[in-house]
This record gives sequence, C-alpha cells and structure tokens, in this order.
Amino acid sequence: MLIGVYLMILPSVFSAAEDQPADIIDEWLQKPVLNPGEFRTEIQKYIRSFIPELEMPETAEEWEEESQEMREEILDEIVFGGVPSEWYEGKPDVVWGDVIETDKGYVIRKLRYEALPGLWIPALLYEPSEIGESVPGILNVNGHVGPPGKTIDYEQIRCINLAKRGMLALHPEWLFFGELSGDDYKHNRLSYLDLCGVRGLSVFFLAIQRGIDVLEDHANSDPERIAMTGLSGGGWQTIILSSLDTRISATTPNAGYIGLDYRTQFREDVGDLEQNPSDLLTIADYTHLTAMLAPRHALLIYNEKDDCCFQSYRSEISVYKPIIPFYQLFDAEDRFHYHTNYDPGTHNYDKDNRERFYKFINRCFLTESEWIDEEIPSDDEVLEYDDLVVGIPDDNANFFTLAKQFLDDLPGEEDPPEDEDELEEWKYEAFERLVDILNIVPMETELLIIAEASSQGKTAKWYKMSVNDDWTVPVVMIKPSKDSDGPVAILFGDKGKASLAETAKKLLAEGKTVVAVDPLFIGESVSDKCPPSQCAMMVSAVGERPLGIQVAQLVILAEWICRANGVDSVSIHSNGWNSGIASICACALNNESIKAVYAIDCPESLKNLILDHVDYEQYPPLFCFGLLEQFDIPELKKLCEPSEIRIK
Repeated sequence: MLIGVYLMILPSVFSAAEDQPADIIDEWLQKPVLNPGEFRTEIQKYIRSFIPELEMPETAEEWEEESQEMREEILDEIVFGGVPSEWYEGKPDVVWGDVIETDKGYVIRKLRYEALPGLWIPALLYEPSEIGESVPGILNVNGHVGPPGKTIDYEQIRCINLAKRGMLALHPEWLFFGELSGDDYKHNRLSYLDLCGVRGLSVFFLAIQRGIDVLEDHANSDPERIAMTGLSGGGWQTIILSSLDTRISATTPNAGYIGLDYRTQFREDVGDLEQNPSDLLTIADYTHLTAMLAPRHALLIYNEKDDCCFQSYRSEISVYKPIIPFYQLFDAEDRFHYHTNYDPGTHNYDKDNRERFYKFINRCFLTESEWIDEEIPSDDEVLEYDDLVVGIPDDNANFFTLAKQFLDDLPGEEDPPEDEDELEEWKYEAFERLVDILNIVPMETELLIIAEASSQGKTAKWYKMSVNDDWTVPVVMIKPSKDSDGPVAILFGDKGKASLAETAKKLLAEGKTVVAVDPLFIGESVSDKCPPSQCAMMVSAVGERPLGIQVAQLVILAEWICRANGVDSVSIHSNGWNSGIASICACALNNESIKAVYAIDCPESLKNLILDHVDYEQYPPLFCFGLLEQFDIPELKKLCEPSEIRIK
C-alpha cells in the first residue's frame, strides 16, 4: 500500500435538525467545514517549514567556497536543468542596427541579441560620444512597465545620465513588454517548459545574461567594471543574475525581491513564476542570494510606502540586516549599502533613487574628480516609443514555440510494452517514476466528525481530515439511507464540492454513498488572502508538488473510505481538468483502492495545456515540473489498469 492510513474518528460536535428543505444536497455540499483563515494559516506554516536557514560561516574563505557551490548547483539544477546545451553555450549572435545621434554627449545604438536559438532580445546601447578606451558598462533592466517597455521615461533618463558620465548603458527589452508583447511571452507561461522538464527560468536568465556578454565584448568596455540595476521585476533580474554571475562587480536591485517568509505573509510580495522557480528553495532563499554578493559592491534600494511590493521596513529585516555579517567577514561592510526612498516613497526609480544610484556607482567605478552625484537634467531628451523601436523577426521565439518543439518527443520514456510480463515490469518502474515526479511521501490521517445531519432518509457527516499534521481537508459523506452499505463514490471537482450537487444526487439515486472532498487548492482549500496560483508557486519553490499533494490526499481518503465503510474499493467522479488528471494519477498510484475514474471535462493529453495556450493561473497544479517528460494521459491510464478510466 502506497500511503498508510491511521484511522481515528472522533465524536461529532453537533447534529443538525431533521426538518431540512428539498434542495438539501445542495445545502449539505455548500456547508463550510474549515474555519475562516484555517487554510491560509496551514499553507503559510507548510511553506515556511521548508525555508532553508541562512547559516553564518566562520570565515570568508568558507563562505566563498559555499557560495560557489550553491552558485553552481543553482545554475545546474534550477536555471539550466533539462535545458539543451545549445541554448546556453557560446556567445550570442548580435545584430547592430540604426544609430540615433544626439548633440548631448551620447549616441543611442539599436541592436538585438539572440538570448537562445530563435529568441531575439531588442536593446538600446547608450554610448558616450567621446568614449574612453576602457569604460564601465551598466546593464539596465525593466520591471512590469506595460506597453512602453524599454522606452519607459525613468529608464531613458537613467541611461542618458550614465552615458553622460562616460559609461556604457545597455537597456534590453523584457519579456511581455514593449516589442516583446504578446500572450505567449506572459511570464507564467514559462510553466510550459517546466511541464516538459526544461527549466523555464533559463529563458529569463539568458535574456539578461546575454546582455552582460554584449557589454563585456564591447571594444571600449572594462570587463572589471560591469554593474546592473533595475526596478521591480528589474530588481529581481538584478539579484538573480548578480548572485549567479560574478562578472557583475556592482549591483543595485530596486524593490525587486524579499525572503520567502515574507512572501507567505504578503501577497503583493509573491510575484510571478520566474521569481518563485520550482525547487529554488531546496538550495537557497533570496537571503542566500544576497549573501552571495559579498564581498562585491551592492546597494539595495527599497521604498517606504511602496504601493506594489517589498516595502522597505520588512525588506530591510529580510535581506539587508542579516547579510551585514557576511560582508564583515571580508572587512567589506563599506561595500554593502541600503537606501530607503521617502520621496515619493512609492514604487519608483525616480530622481531620489537615481541619484542614490549615481552616487553609489560613481564611488565603485570612477575617480573622485569624475563624480557627479546629482542628476544631469535630461527630461527633454526622452524619446517616443516609435523612435526607439529596434525590430525583431516575425517568427521570434516565445514560451509556446520553445515548448512546442519538445512535444513530439514527449513523453520521453518508451511506450508501455504489449507483453504481459514486460508490462508488469514497466508498471513497477513507472510507478516509482510517478512517485518521484509528484514527490509523494508517506501520509497518515485522522478524521474528526464536526457535524451530522439527516433528512428525507439520507444522512450526512462532515469531516475534517487531518493529513500528516500539515493539512486539514474538508470532506462530507452523504449516504442514500442511514444503513446503506453499498458502493462509495468520491466526488472531486475543479470548482469545489459545492458545485457537485447534480452529480451527487444522481449517484445517491443509484444507491451509492458519495464522499465530496476539496483537496489542496480546490473549493474550501484555498487561502482567503492569496490566490491558488501564487500559493502553488511557493509550494513548488520549496521543492514540493501541488499536484502530488492533491493526489496523496485523494489516495489516503480512498484508503480510509475502504476501511471505514467496509468496501473493497471506491470510484472517483471528477469534473474539470485539474480534478480529472489528479484523479487518474491517484488511481495510477493505488489501483486497488480506486477501481474506476469517471472524468468529465478532462483532456486526453497533457499537451493540451500547451497547445491550447492555457494560462498557469487556470490549473497551477497541472504544470508539475517534468510530468509530461515522463507521462501523458495514455501512460497514466495504462498504469491504472485493471481499473477503469473513462474520460468525457
């Protein structure tokens, strides 16, 4: 048996009255089981339990060695895991375009570089008109700025100012904005690649790392003086690349990240999938990434009244103060700085923040005689969007096209054999692979009856199913009659148990006992403060799999029902993509307790998630890293045999 069941049914808390209305089944299924905020508390506690501690080394040498080990592990497993080597080997192709001449001491060179085969990133290089032989280069990156993309005014002003200070300022477009707009550049569609077993984070990483290559290869750049900065999503790009690419000698992320502990508490701090990549926290949190900057120059900027995310008071506690001792190991505390913006104090890279950055970068890269800490007025030099269009190929790659190229070869394992003996061997091996992909762990359960009711000859019991002391799963069991001992059907739907009344009534009329359940991220099992998609990101980021948790909860419920009701097996009736695929996976892992799955509105292939351009937010558990690399629905159905699987 895959998952052990510890059976403990406690006395009911109360019993409902006998006189109930005619639509009693609807009412029973809508009756809440969980207390307000109960799931939110559990999901926060669960995620926090996996956050790795930032441990203080004894020496600088020890931290340098540990940092390098983490850096290599993150790159190998989290950034480039499953990624074709041709995506990241060698230097990028660069196509230089038009030059915008100015009489203000700089020129703007248009270019595009190939981040990975077929994906071109348009960019602008602000270059001093009279350029020295070896000058600093600054990679400037955007956040979620909408249609303006790289033409957003505060970015233009900062890049112009850097060029006027004699520096190279490269400003690439970010995915989903400006010239790279379009639904298939949506950040959470990196999940298409994750589903295929190819780290979607690699696309984001290469899109910016190739910018460092461009700066490093510039004839006039000083490779020892390369820096990076950006606001919001640009701040995230800055910390992820700066921590993992030591060519960056000075860095200034602005309101771009925070430790996971605070993300669990503040929805606005969660971000998108690239900021919560699967399994990152099995190696390092953002506290570790910040410490990995030591002893290089770093200025962290946060905003007092930030109306987007990462307010200064909690960011300082999370990723600044705990890192100071790491810089002290190197006697480099003077290289690590923190700036709180009060004017305007909102989510910004306006004049106060820009001037703090100029002051920082001046002292990192220039002699005192070259310092200009105040902003050089340049507002009237900001150009329009059309002036700064670079141009990209019509067939420029995106998350959809990148993932689609893998589909013909997936799943990558051999098809189930026809020979009966070979098939049994395949099933054993496939079972182990599915357990590993879903990260299934042994589970025990207790069930507490919180209420009972009866009406029109039917009876209902509401349970809180405690699973491994991690989850409280809402369950309601309805019997067609008080003494019914007939077959049992589990009801599971994407819209929660409250939506399954018609199916329940039909099954009850057939003499079946129905057990409706809301597993993880379904129905009642959602946070009232954070949507399932963002919670699912964080669960995956700490190395767990939301789909695996759903499946395990279904399996252990089926085992409990068999014991408690004295039946040999149950059937599952699902409604929706998530519930259907989770139910089939549950049957694949326990085809003794689950003898049939009847799945309404379930796809025949996991590839439909990609081919139908489905958003991650719609079915977050289904974008389980590497699932399609190993299994599609036909393979899962074969693993379920001899149980019956019907998909409608």
